[in-house]
Amino acid sequence: MNFSLLDNAVDSLKSTYESLYEIKELAVGVEHHAKDAILSLNHANELLFKLLLHKNKEYLIFSDINNYMKAKRKMLKEEKDSIFEVAPGLQTVSFSEAVRRLELLCDISVPDSLKKSLMYLNKIRNQIMHFEVKMNRGEFQALIEKLQSSYELTVEFFSTYIGELEELVAEARFEMTVDDYFEPDVEAMAEDLYLDWLEGSYEDLGEGKW
Repeated sequence: MNFSLLDNAVDSLKSTYESLYEIKELAVGVEHHAKDAILSLNHANELLFKLLLHKNKEYLIFSDINNYMKAKRKMLKEEKDSIFEVAPGLQTVSFSEAVRRLELLCDISVPDSLKKSLMYLNKIRNQIMHFEVKMNRGEFQALIEKLQSSYELTVEFFSTYIGELEELVAEARFEMTVDDYFEPDVEAMAEDLYLDWLEGSYEDLGEGKW
C-alpha cells in the first residue's frame, strides 16, 4: 500500500461520490450510504486542508511544532523517510485548526459556505462516531441535500489549488478482478509467437539472428 496525502484524500472523495450516487438510485437502504458519505467527506476535507498546509510549510500540519522539530531532527539523524517512523505518536492539527492556520498563516480564504456545511457535517459525524443519530424524514432529506452541496463545494474549492482534482477523483478506485488480471493476453501471445517464427525463418535462410 502506498497512499500519499493526496491519494488518501482523493480516495475518500471518490468514496463520497459513490455513496451519493447510491443514495440517488435507492428507494430503501440509503442510511448506511449516508453514514459512509459523511465519514468519507469529513476525512477527505481534513486531509485536503492539511495538504494545503503541507504545501506551504510541512510543520504547519502538526499540533506541537516543538515536538515536530525534535522528531524532524531525529528523522534526519537516522536517515528515515518519514517523520512518523521516529515519532508515530506525533499529533496533526484538527479540522478547525487546519482552517484557522490556512487563513491566518497562509492567506488562503476558505468560503463561509464550505466552512458552515462542513461544521454541520462534522457535528453529525461526531454523533455517528461516539453515540447515535436520530432524524425524521424531513431532517434526513435535508442532510442528504447538505451532503451533496458540501461535496460540490469541496471539489470546487480545492480544485483551485489542485488543478487535476476532478480527474483524479474520476480515475480513483480503479479495480480489476484476479481473473482479469491473470487472463492471458491472447493477442500479445500471438504476436510474440509470430515474431519467434519470423526470427526462426530468417535464421533458416542464413540471415543470422536479428
